Amino acid sequence: MNDNFKLGIRAIHQKNIQTAIIQAKKNGFDVLEIHLSSPQFQPQHFTQLQLKEIKDFAKKNGILLQTHSEIGQSLIQVDNILRKAEKLKLKQIIRFSRKIGARCLTLHIGDAPGYHAGPGKHTGNDILYAKYYASLFEDSIKHIISVARKDLFVCIENDNFLPAYQNILSKYLQTNKIFLTWDLMKSYSFKPVKILLKDQFKFMKKNINYIRNVHISGPSHAGINGYENDFMPFLKLLQNKNIPIILEILSLPESIRTKRIIQNLN
Repeated sequence: MNDNFKLGIRAIHQKNIQTAIIQAKKNGFDVLEIHLSSPQFQPQHFTQLQLKEIKDFAKKNGILLQTHSEIGQSLIQVDNILRKAEKLKLKQIIRFSRKIGARCLTLHIGDAPGYHAGPGKHTGNDILYAKYYASLFEDSIKHIISVARKDLFVCIENDNFLPAYQNILSKYLQTNKIFLTWDLMKSYSFKPVKILLKDQFKFMKKNINYIRNVHISGPSHAGINGYENDFMPFLKLLQNKNIPIILEILSLPESIRTKRIIQNLN
């Protein structure tokens, strides 16, 4: 199955992007996804010359670059001041991603505030006020479409992937200016036991031609050992799409072990 996918790792704790590129190449990976949560990877730290140097270095070493928005980024901010700031931030990371030659940028929908009502009972505002939060999400999607460019796939990940958000994406994916990153582990619920989220799987199959990136890991971003069979239905659907698979696993040795597991799947 390895011949059908380009496998990649994340840049998180490396001292700089060039070091991460070398690490990816040395360990047999084709793709590097730069996680913008790390301070050393924040776009404001780079000059135009440095961005070009990164782009050229990645090309020289045969490594395809991707970016991932920072933790805490949200497309459903309620406060107007924070929404404005998020839109400015989006413009910045899109510009950064394009300057380094990244093929795609992954965004999370974000998390709405929620309230606990006893052990195991928690309800988010985007469930209680689904239409309102859907309108916030739709406004953000319209903004992304307005600033998107053809040389970068801006992808929404299936995180906090409520039906209301799925409906909005179904409406705008056909513009070919917004795309999907599909996280295989997030296609399952583990509360209280592991079950496939059928609405997500149905959405994925219906919109598979808009998927431009795949994330894979075990629970809490551990290795996938023991979960291979759970991922096979997804990988078989995706195997002829020429889509990168990013191993969202922090430990490099565990990423290498996971790479071997995927390479031996059939």
